[in-house]
Amino acid sequence: MMDKELIKERFAGAISTYDRAAVAQRHIAERLAELMAPYAPEGGTVFEAGCGTGIMSRLIMERLHPERLYMVDLSESYRNLLADLDPDKAVFRAGDAEEMPLPYGLSAVVSSSALQWFERPERFLARSADALDEGGVIAIATFGVENMREIGSLSGVRLHYPSCEQLRRMIPSAMTLVHFSEQIITLTFGSAREVLTHLRQTGVSGIERPLGVTATRRLIADYDAGYSDGKGGVTLTYHPIYIVARKGTAERR
Repeated sequence: MMDKELIKERFAGAISTYDRAAVAQRHIAERLAELMAPYAPEGGTVFEAGCGTGIMSRLIMERLHPERLYMVDLSESYRNLLADLDPDKAVFRAGDAEEMPLPYGLSAVVSSSALQWFERPERFLARSADALDEGGVIAIATFGVENMREIGSLSGVRLHYPSCEQLRRMIPSAMTLVHFSEQIITLTFGSAREVLTHLRQTGVSGIERPLGVTATRRLIADYDAGYSDGKGGVTLTYHPIYIVARKGTAERR
């Protein structure tokens, strides 16, 4: 079971560092924006799950020009970071997007780098499909089984990531899959300690529960020894999966 309070605490603690450190997450959001643009209706009402500091939110406003964007995240702390967005169009709500009611008549449901924190993502996707107007789009970027494999192999307490096939099966029957792809992003750092700093600065741990001091020291030593990039540094793997599905027919604009 996901500890939503721990997740909220980690991300709230990274507010001042997230935008600078979230190199992979920014790339993923930009890629998702490119992939959804040919299918998602412009204007209309968009629901964004897991808005965080607003990286994806701003791309939604730029690409889809929604009449209303509902931005949802667990932490109230993000509200001030989104204050530059047009308050007549962009509305922030603190809460659990997985549980809160979705407004009906949506043109799009969007989520970048957040679905992995959901207990039952298939239920959220089904509710999203119900809330969409005909022609509306679900656009999701989440993570696959290779995500942070370095941390998982050494800690033994990694997050559970669904396979591509499992994700495909989660797509509601009312939706037509128009795009599905995966990607490997490899970041390099000077040492394992820098990797852990990066994870802390983005609010991401890659594991379900915190490690103790002794286990952390062992992870650092094993990481430096086992995941060299051959140039004096170490690697960290991100494995984003992009899903775009359209309610009804799949014609492009």
